[in-house]
Amino acid sequence: MAEVKAERAAPTPEPALRRLNPRRDLDAVLDFQYEVYESNFPGFRVDRRFRDGYGRDLRRAARDPREVLFVLEQDGHVCGFAWGALMSTLVNARVGYIKNAYVAPHLRGTGQAARLLAAVEHWLFDQGADRIMLDASVCNGRAVGFYEKTGYVVERVRMVKRVVPTDDLRGPS
Repeated sequence: MAEVKAERAAPTPEPALRRLNPRRDLDAVLDFQYEVYESNFPGFRVDRRFRDGYGRDLRRAARDPREVLFVLEQDGHVCGFAWGALMSTLVNARVGYIKNAYVAPHLRGTGQAARLLAAVEHWLFDQGADRIMLDASVCNGRAVGFYEKTGYVVERVRMVKRVVPTDDLRGPS
């Protein structure tokens, strides 16, 4: 009986980690926002207006020395993205903030998200940040678990109340 050898797929190279090039990478990063926003904010829909505004924000951030944008690129395709900014708050003079992060589904669980996040964290540390903050939607348990695994802890809770016009909200007549 002839032995049948299973063909193995060639190993996929590790994605390159580099700074975002707005001209080359912007469309791919904007495409990621459908999943980022629509899965983290139930009922929200990314539309042309949102994409245009977000694109302007990314181009501005790419020129701002207080912000950093990294991408993962594999086989000529952008497959991950992270955006960090150095900012000040009422209680912290130099705090880092992770504004957005995304890794393509085929790279989740491979360590690439941690690699991307670490690049932003190192950049923020080098800029003088002594702490780094981010927001994560409770409906995205996988992301929350990932951030906890990489050392983030819940420090504050943002609470939301949906309001509908009623007589009680309109006040006295």
